[in-house]
Amino acid sequence: MVAKVTILDGYLDEPSCLGVPPYIAPHVRYTYGALKEAGLKQEEINYLTVDQFRDKKDKTLQLKDSKLVIVIAGTTVPGKYLGGKPISIAEIEDLAQQLSTPEVIVSGPIINCDLELDYIDHLAYEIPGLLAYEKLTNSKPLDKYKPAQIIDNWAKLGAEVTTLHPNYPELVCEIETFRGCPRSNNCSFCSEGFKELTYHRSVDGVIKEIEALYKQGNRYFRLGAQTDLLLFQAKKKDNRLLPNPEAIKKLYSGIRKVAPDLKVLHMDNINPATIVDYPKQAEKILKTIANYNTAGDIAAFGLESADPKVLKANKIGTTADKTFKAIKMVNQITGFRERGVPKLLPGINLLHGLKGERAETMELNFKFLKRVLDAGLLLRRINIRQVNPIGKYQTAHYNKYQFKEYKKQVNHKINQPMLKKVFPSGTLLEEVIIEEIRGKISFGRQLGTYPILVGIPGQYQLGEKLDIKVIDHGFRSITGIPYPFNINQASIDQLEALPGIGKNRSTKLFMAGEIKSLDHLGQILDGYDVSQLEEIVTFS
Repeated sequence: MVAKVTILDGYLDEPSCLGVPPYIAPHVRYTYGALKEAGLKQEEINYLTVDQFRDKKDKTLQLKDSKLVIVIAGTTVPGKYLGGKPISIAEIEDLAQQLSTPEVIVSGPIINCDLELDYIDHLAYEIPGLLAYEKLTNSKPLDKYKPAQIIDNWAKLGAEVTTLHPNYPELVCEIETFRGCPRSNNCSFCSEGFKELTYHRSVDGVIKEIEALYKQGNRYFRLGAQTDLLLFQAKKKDNRLLPNPEAIKKLYSGIRKVAPDLKVLHMDNINPATIVDYPKQAEKILKTIANYNTAGDIAAFGLESADPKVLKANKIGTTADKTFKAIKMVNQITGFRERGVPKLLPGINLLHGLKGERAETMELNFKFLKRVLDAGLLLRRINIRQVNPIGKYQTAHYNKYQFKEYKKQVNHKINQPMLKKVFPSGTLLEEVIIEEIRGKISFGRQLGTYPILVGIPGQYQLGEKLDIKVIDHGFRSITGIPYPFNINQASIDQLEALPGIGKNRSTKLFMAGEIKSLDHLGQILDGYDVSQLEEIVTFS
């Protein structure tokens, strides 16, 4: 049977949602669910990632028999991606020129870009799959149901599409709790402000979606598609939104009930100002999250700048002092270790090129990060990037050489010392998946929220899973070796990477034959401190 509709997953990356592999965005699942509710069977829906599409010789041939082609895409935050390459505007426009028969719907945040196309419909962004459903059924569900009700239903129906993704089952399902920014004044540079339709999903709707995904074999979940998880199902009082600890406890406990053997339950965004403004409710919620989540979780804080002039010019809803207090609270409440890694730590996002930026901005940002480090507080992730202008937003000019030197200073004086605290040598990281091989080094990550990049000496198979122990620290990545690590089966390159070994000692070890114990190793390498390897190597 010829597929009636093709979904082309061009990947998306928004401030509140990840969709580049190993993540799958909810937009894709909503759209698939809409097609299922419209009466299509699995064999009538063709799902392709853009990377799969690029690999086909006759790219457009597979699309011409479809009645509809739905392109889902849009990266509104700049980033470097290891797991896939998002579709570009040029690729979409080229595809449109080659396709004359099927109707094409472009969905996702890419519709906010300057596309020279005439088949963009805003509804396809506000409720993914809505326009396709209306075209296939000649009915308008918004006349009967609220947006959140439609999403709850389509999210559950769309779970099946995950099994068609090339990363399945090693796939992180991005879960949306609510849509849009709850603040009345949005940050002026952010794409969340473009979302005219906002809604909060029901607790039961989210739980049933995860139950459906779990039944399809998915085990990795991230509550990522929201701007501030603390405000999910928030209560209104005196024109303010108050965090709702009861709703979030019901959400997390319900997820664990329907997905008892999940491997990852992580989250993303929290507004640090919400923690400081509502400390009692925030403490309850943070304790709930730490009780039900899996270790290595991150609460991303969108400080964006420690410069008060930049914060004011861009209507950013926090301050440097509030963010510092929030960092301290999260460290105290959820910074304890489980399985060797912190349970939940804050991350910091800093943007450059924002309106109002001046020469002092980078210095203020560095001083803020140094203040955090000197206070003995941990940050799991420091993300410094340049603003991606959306709509009519005008970016500020700044000295590129100064920016380069500033990032170098942050790397040497903040990032590396922080990584050594978060992931001390000897830390065990389970199920690191190999994603890339460069020369004699394999690179992998765990599945979860913003996982640390691990360089592993040796060439392993793409997709291979390894438990690794940390042996060294870079600026934004770490070096690890497989655990258990049999020193008698190691290559010279792997031996060289061990703490304090180096090239000459690795050759000596490799030529020594069977090494029977740490004492024996110490005899071979006279003067070497063998205690460095005590928790790392085995001999059989």
